[in-house]
Amino acid sequence: MLTELSVRNLALLEDARLEFAPGFLVLTGETGAGKSILLDALGLALGRRADPGQIRQGADRLSVAVRFRLSGQRLSALLKELGLEGDDDALVLRREVDAGGKSRAFVNDHPVSAATLARLGERLVFIHGQNEHQLLLKASEQRDAVDDFGSLEAERAAVAAAHGAWRAAVEERDALALSEQERSQRLDLYRFQKQELDQADPRPEEEAELEGRLPQLKNAARLREVAQEAHGVLTAQESSAVDLLRRVQRDVETLRGLGAPLGDEADLLAGALIPLEEVSRRLEACADGLESDPAKLDALLGRLDALAKLKRKYGPTLADVVAHRRRVEEALGRLDNLEGRGRDAARRLDETQMELSRRSAVLSDARRRAAKKMATAVQKEFKDVGLPHARFDIAVDSAPDTFTETGVDRVTFVFAPNPGEGHRPLAEVASGGELSRVMLALESAAARSDGPPVLIFDEIDAGVGGTLGAVLGKKLAELAEGRQVLCITHLATIAARADGHWSVSKEVKNDRTRTRVRGLTDEERVVEIARLFGTAGDTADVGLRHARELLGASRRS
Repeated sequence: MLTELSVRNLALLEDARLEFAPGFLVLTGETGAGKSILLDALGLALGRRADPGQIRQGADRLSVAVRFRLSGQRLSALLKELGLEGDDDALVLRREVDAGGKSRAFVNDHPVSAATLARLGERLVFIHGQNEHQLLLKASEQRDAVDDFGSLEAERAAVAAAHGAWRAAVEERDALALSEQERSQRLDLYRFQKQELDQADPRPEEEAELEGRLPQLKNAARLREVAQEAHGVLTAQESSAVDLLRRVQRDVETLRGLGAPLGDEADLLAGALIPLEEVSRRLEACADGLESDPAKLDALLGRLDALAKLKRKYGPTLADVVAHRRRVEEALGRLDNLEGRGRDAARRLDETQMELSRRSAVLSDARRRAAKKMATAVQKEFKDVGLPHARFDIAVDSAPDTFTETGVDRVTFVFAPNPGEGHRPLAEVASGGELSRVMLALESAAARSDGPPVLIFDEIDAGVGGTLGAVLGKKLAELAEGRQVLCITHLATIAARADGHWSVSKEVKNDRTRTRVRGLTDEERVVEIARLFGTAGDTADVGLRHARELLGASRRS
């Protein structure tokens, strides 16, 4: 369960700390108030890409921290695998980004990579936004949703392993079938690539490390200048801060000696000198260590350029480059040892293809059973999400000779929004509002105890009116009985169902715009829900009365 979110200097959000309770929670506010900033903050803490442009103007860094209360064996197993087990059930993910673009990530104060945050994040939170709605239209996402519903991880893994063995057998057969000239040409190509990759010797994480060092090397002269200037102001120059402070200290001692009613002020001043001198010492050391080194900068830029060229040839990522290097080494090994392997290769190909066909058939059968159960479960949810007349089904079409590491099936969600219409692919017929509701029905049908414990819905009420909003609000509240659900909404009928309610607003103070987030009291909820109704002026009293009635009805039902 998500228990706390702390944010500093993210866009318009200067300083915010939200404490969350279990159940169904909502965020409301005017358009543009900054509700999406909170999702950005959560995304950063969960390993999404960091951008220094998100830092609040005038600040030198942003920081985001989220605290969870742990539950679930899968997450505990992952923490153990990563060596991040804690002494209690608290899990704190933290992210810092500075103006130079350097990002740091922590789990329970242990430094980790952003990728580690992302691995944990996908087990902790699922965010349903407009991007996720669009992902739902992809065949690969629909296939994965069915596999998740049916808990087909073991069958998928067996197919992936069988596919890898089959691909290796195909490549071995192809290598053996080459003419001597073709074999020689491939050997030359692979040897050239191997030499190029061996000389470069790239590492998957190297580019990020180099980009992290680049700002300091590029700005070394300016950094040194600023550090020296600050050191001078503190201690080095005439009439430095430390000199002036010592002069004041002597004056205070003189005053006390002459009978002034003073106490430990001189001691306080002496205590203030210690941290100033320490800061000055560190600034001096920093300046001394910041020599401008054009040669190192050129070398680093040259290395980044070399890695970029490798990515263009073998990428798109360094991980792909490293994987290609491994494949080249394996291909060279096969090409160097061709004699006497023809019959063995043909036998291995037959064996691996039979095994892949068998494993794919097992997965296809399991997939069809899971698709049937999932379609039935989703159909049952349609009435509760305002689609009483819509029909939903899942088509699983197999092409037995088209082998992939995910099987031989194409999975398609088909949808008929109105009676009398035939089923068509969801991507072709669902409107934005219908897609939001189908997403909610899918999530309700697929809710599992080992899934992410926190669900976040952003703009699920797009294109939805008040009556249907009440239906969606009820369904979200029911979904929150097994998980924590957070919803960003513009509808009073959804907000009234919540167990906790936060308001997001903008304010201008001292010519600076800030986003403000605050938890609402019962009476403040009445005012906010009345605002969501759109009542003001002469209708304000009517709106408040309707808001109280809606809240009362929501609590009773």
